[in-house]
Amino acid sequence: MIPGAQAAANAEAEVYSHKLFAPTSYTGAIQRKEVLQRALRSSTARVVFLQAPAGHGKTTALQQLKSLCESEGCRTGWLSFDDADNDTRRFSVHLQAVVASLIGDDAMDAPPAGDEDFAGPKLRTRTDWIVDRLLKIGAPVAIFLDEFQVLTNKSLLAFFRELFEHVPANVRIFVGSRSVPDIGMAKLLVNNQTTLLRADDLRFSRSEVEQFFASSGAIEISREEVESVYLHTEGWPAAIQLFRLSLANPDVRRTLADFGASRPRELAEYLTDSVLSLQPPDDQEFLLRTSLLGRMCAPLCDEVTGRSRSQDTLLRLERSGLFIRSLDAELRWFKYHALFSTFLAEQLRSETPEIAYEVHQRAAAWHYRNGNYEEAVHHALEYGDAELAADALNIWASNLVSRAHLMTVERWFSRLPLEVTLSRRELVVKVAYALTFLRRYSEMRKIELVLERDADLPPVATGCHCGIVLSMAAMSRNEVAKAFAILENVDVRNREMVGFGAFEYGAAANLLAYQAITCGDFERGRELIAIARDHNERSQATFSGGYTVAIDSMGYLLRGQIDEAQIRLRTGMAEHQPELDKSFASAAIASCYAIVLYEANELDGLEAMAGAHLQAIADSTLPDWMLTAYLAVARGHDARGRSNKCSEVLDEAEAICRANGWTRLVSTLNWERVRRSLLTGDAVRANKIAASIRADKLPQPEGWLPFAEEIEGEILGRIRLAIHGGDLAQATELISAEMADASGRAYRLIKLHLLEATLQHRKGQRNASHRSLRKALQLAEPGGYVRVMLDEGNDVINLLQEEYSALQASVGGGETRLGPSRVYLELLLNAAGRSLSTSSASGQRPLEALTDREKEILVFLANGVSNKEMAGRIFVSENTIKFHLKNIYSKLAVSSRVQAITAGRQLGLIA
Repeated sequence: MIPGAQAAANAEAEVYSHKLFAPTSYTGAIQRKEVLQRALRSSTARVVFLQAPAGHGKTTALQQLKSLCESEGCRTGWLSFDDADNDTRRFSVHLQAVVASLIGDDAMDAPPAGDEDFAGPKLRTRTDWIVDRLLKIGAPVAIFLDEFQVLTNKSLLAFFRELFEHVPANVRIFVGSRSVPDIGMAKLLVNNQTTLLRADDLRFSRSEVEQFFASSGAIEISREEVESVYLHTEGWPAAIQLFRLSLANPDVRRTLADFGASRPRELAEYLTDSVLSLQPPDDQEFLLRTSLLGRMCAPLCDEVTGRSRSQDTLLRLERSGLFIRSLDAELRWFKYHALFSTFLAEQLRSETPEIAYEVHQRAAAWHYRNGNYEEAVHHALEYGDAELAADALNIWASNLVSRAHLMTVERWFSRLPLEVTLSRRELVVKVAYALTFLRRYSEMRKIELVLERDADLPPVATGCHCGIVLSMAAMSRNEVAKAFAILENVDVRNREMVGFGAFEYGAAANLLAYQAITCGDFERGRELIAIARDHNERSQATFSGGYTVAIDSMGYLLRGQIDEAQIRLRTGMAEHQPELDKSFASAAIASCYAIVLYEANELDGLEAMAGAHLQAIADSTLPDWMLTAYLAVARGHDARGRSNKCSEVLDEAEAICRANGWTRLVSTLNWERVRRSLLTGDAVRANKIAASIRADKLPQPEGWLPFAEEIEGEILGRIRLAIHGGDLAQATELISAEMADASGRAYRLIKLHLLEATLQHRKGQRNASHRSLRKALQLAEPGGYVRVMLDEGNDVINLLQEEYSALQASVGGGETRLGPSRVYLELLLNAAGRSLSTSSASGQRPLEALTDREKEILVFLANGVSNKEMAGRIFVSENTIKFHLKNIYSKLAVSSRVQAITAGRQLGLIA
């Protein structure tokens, strides 16, 4: 490794600043007044597309539009895309950087834990995050997106399809693209939401051609020659610029008439060659050698040309209008126009391939020394040095994996010879993380033998523990017992690791915490979560950090603290910028959030979460997380009476499970179908489905209950079948056995007590059924669980109605007996669509009227504002806030934030 390379990798920034820099106008550029007027003519079109092949002046027009917008007081932001932006994580950080440049870095700090814009009923689409922040600017905004045609990732195009339909009134988005992207252009045009300027609209007019040549003043040109240039180029801006640069060559002027039969590309190639021949020999060599560089700076150009003072050359070429532009305000980085560099590079490769080889070799070495690993990999592969490319990717991948840029790792790995990758244990480990979480099982098998061979070796100083990634691979394939067994000898308390090593130990601590929680050892799970957080912070790993948030929240859900789970998930989603970042980190959080939103009956929020993240969840999360999210979404549809939609979601989940060989999860899905059939009274179908379910043959750890089976599974299914089939003795035995194993699992116990209440109801034991119901209510009410209380159907809902009637009848409806609160029962019955026996929720009043201050704090609660932030907003201490909350809870007869919010909405105190 070249000295300093690892340090450079560790310091590498995620944002490439040159992508955010708008090009400056080159010498001789004319103002495209008609193009600007047409782009800005419509008052309703919030999106303006400039679509044309290379060389039609799209970037120049965007730059002029930007200057015009700025002169009118607009805030502007610029982003140029490249192929690597199809990695959703990379795309996200750059789009967020554009938003930050518009609203200021201070305003881009992570929102407070309860920001409703990130979750809950206000979240309608995954574009809400960016739309909300653009709206809050309160000033005209113009965003410029160049080279849009390189985006091919379907999820990114879907994001823009939604964004372009919901651009706020204070914002305009200007897009330059060589092709019409799949973003619903027809719909945008029909709704007058976009202005589309194509190649014919961007061509120079005759008068613009005349003005273009007149502005140079360096060469006299006749009106006839101008007319000839216009006719032969058909107003193609790049060709006209090439003509102007080459007219000093008498041969070009003499042969103007000969271009009539030439195709545009042939004309451009001829003119490029003519322009090149007019340059001094040193400049010709400079142009040819540097044409192979995606971007260039003086030291890099000195390296590949073997000369000095390249900065002077770059500045002189830019001033001459020779198809080169600066990429930053400091005039350090530059880039050729793609059309010009393409023709020069083709000429260099065809005429002097040995020089092209040398340029790539020198460029690769320079970029490697300077920590530009993406370009080092590219140039190394271009000249066939797979060893250097692998070395560069190995360093770069440490950041890529820990920050969830997994598709980028996969893309470059696929271009390396397999044997070169396999010879580097560190690189094998990093590639394995990408292939595992992208579920590229066939590719993973090619490198797994190397990992298994070295599984017992200690990690190197920079990390790369073969055993840890093998455990992740096993978990991804649903080989849970194997995954846990591998980690038995990993000491996750080792704090000596930094960087990638700390990321790995954070991932291992996550998996061990998941094991502990799903085995019911919540205290050990809590300790491991703290260890994982420590590793994540030291490695700055958003990837493992997302799983830490999800596993931590899962523990709260299972322990009966759904309100705490919501708070932690909101915070985690805010930190991971979910509406922009469809990375694998946010997908893990979103999968857990889905079931929490469902259980809290936040069905609007659940649908928004699914719309924003379900595809990422389907593509990347571990098996049980994927299935949990799909079960939540399916049940959400059922709760809204969309039975067919629910079936579609279950079928989609089954297709994913079968494609990945997850037989256990297919069984879980079928038990969900059994439950639905029983609730609709179709016992015949339920028994037929149950008889077809095949047990998963993979071994499972002792005492382990998969996360998805906390929602649904074989044990719950067989209890229901016994109850609905009249085998009450078997049901009693199954419930008793399961109760003994469910100690500490409040969520599980709620379900079992409800099944027990149903069982006692079927036996005709009314008092016993209500005792079981109250046990479930006692566990569910403090956390504000809703859907779990309703998912067993009419038997339980009827018991809830009876419980509510009995409560209303006791001492004039007062709270004089032990049991659930009136507010909580009303919440459940309203969610079930049942009428209340004696009075409606809207007719209720608090036990004592809330003060104006208490009403204000109640609204803060509904918006998820923390106690600390409330205190800051109304200039009181946190203790004062706690005092007000205590009074609010007392007056509303509730015991938690979630219940207070629900009661406030029912009483009309919160909109």
